[in-house]
Amino acid sequence: MLRAESPPGSHLPADVLRELGAGGDWLSSWWTVAALLVLAALGVLWGLRRRARHRYAWPQWIGSVLAVALALGFVANIVVGYVPNATAARVTLAGWGVGRAPAAVEPGDADVGRVESVHVPAPASDRMPDDSLTWVYTPPGYPDGSERYAVVYLVHGTPGASSDWFAAGDVPHVMDVLLAHGLVHPMIVVSVDVNGTGPGAADTECLDSTTGGSQVETYLSETVIPWVDAEYRTAADWQHRTVGGFSAGGFCALDQGLRHPDLYGTILAIEPYGDPGAGGRAMLATDAEWDEHDVVGYAPTVPLPHDVALFVDIAGLDYGQPRRDGTAIATDLAARGQDVLQREEPGQRHTWTMARAALPYGLVFASAHLP
Repeated sequence: MLRAESPPGSHLPADVLRELGAGGDWLSSWWTVAALLVLAALGVLWGLRRRARHRYAWPQWIGSVLAVALALGFVANIVVGYVPNATAARVTLAGWGVGRAPAAVEPGDADVGRVESVHVPAPASDRMPDDSLTWVYTPPGYPDGSERYAVVYLVHGTPGASSDWFAAGDVPHVMDVLLAHGLVHPMIVVSVDVNGTGPGAADTECLDSTTGGSQVETYLSETVIPWVDAEYRTAADWQHRTVGGFSAGGFCALDQGLRHPDLYGTILAIEPYGDPGAGGRAMLATDAEWDEHDVVGYAPTVPLPHDVALFVDIAGLDYGQPRRDGTAIATDLAARGQDVLQREEPGQRHTWTMARAALPYGLVFASAHLP
């Protein structure tokens, strides 16, 4: 049910929030913006002096314009939160196929987890791109003896890529902080690329296309999960699996989690949409197929053979579809006796800054629901 008390995932200690907020550097600093604007102003003054002496001033004008343009780019990045630090920039570039992913940990380091990007081999029938990357975080000390680990699967939004959660979402830093404070169990976090081929390739909504595109739902449930269970020391049952996502990925998490209770026990929906949207229209041939994935429509009646825990997080300044849909789905599942926690990120909009702020609460919620 929707709870009025303070269940796990509703609040975090102040010192933890300070550590979580310390993951940025010059790429997400207002000081960088200020420095660029000062450089632009100095360039203007220098240009004016040169012009007064009847000398060429165009290099100074160009330099000032470039400094202002860079400052605006940094402002956009600070607001959206896509590249919070230099490591995130390297991860993002690696996700785009530029350079190699940074080494997140030296061998033997017991304080931070390990990050790697892997290629999950998919059968031709999945019709997935050959260059899809999957990002995996394993906790400090992994693997430790005979321990089996719960897995959190995260899905990016649209447009996006699997690297988004490990760059903009800051998954490694978030997990390391939560683990250091004993707020979550050691868990593996997997970020999957759900971009496909054919119609709707850039907005698959995690669907099996009936219009000639990728079979993304099959890829997730029958290719990625078995591969992860085979390659890593996972607890391979629904009780130890969580599926989460942001924006269109939030829809994916809801649709996959509710339609595949045999695979997942917990859902983390951050700024989610409740229907397949335009991407679904491109992926699916008929209205009836689209309706089968309309979570708002089926949430009150979808068969649930076991309890499903649902975490919904909404941006405080968002009064559009994610708020309406997320609230409706949370209310319907709570009315069915499911364990639902809905929270709001004050002052936030539909950005990766919001998703990064919401993620630690969702991970604590997921950890608390492990058996």
